[in-house]
Amino acid sequence: MEKVLLIIIALSGLSAVSSHAERQYHFVYQPKTMAEAQRYCREKHTDLATIDSDEIVKLLNNMAGQYNQSAWIGLHDERYTWKWSMSDPSFYKLREIEFRQWGIGQPGKYNSEHCTCIGSPDGLWHDYNCIRILSLRPALIAQRGRLQREMF
Repeated sequence: MEKVLLIIIALSGLSAVSSHAERQYHFVYQPKTMAEAQRYCREKHTDLATIDSDEIVKLLNNMAGQYNQSAWIGLHDERYTWKWSMSDPSFYKLREIEFRQWGIGQPGKYNSEHCTCIGSPDGLWHDYNCIRILSLRPALIAQRGRLQREMF
């Protein structure tokens, strides 16, 4: 039996804080690299989480904060431009695709840090090496919603 604990944020609860009420977010408690996390999310859900508003940041930080951990999200650096794995512009409303919540000094200038983690201790976003295994729990946030994504 797969030992994965999912915390499902109910669709009705999301509709109060998200312009995309069809989205559901799932915290997955399993150590993974960014590629493994994305593959898992695409097989079991839709993709890694796309976060496009302060309301979603607060919601996810509150959930992750209960566990004082970090998790992968779907933001990655592609040739010096940060992009979401859910890349179709029609998926977003005005300015949502550019939404960022970086921590101080982030994203860093290190060549190997091309993926993004949300969570403790400050609840802000940090760039990390994509092959780093987030063994802290939750290790990733998956999203279920419209299927429009980009491989990286």
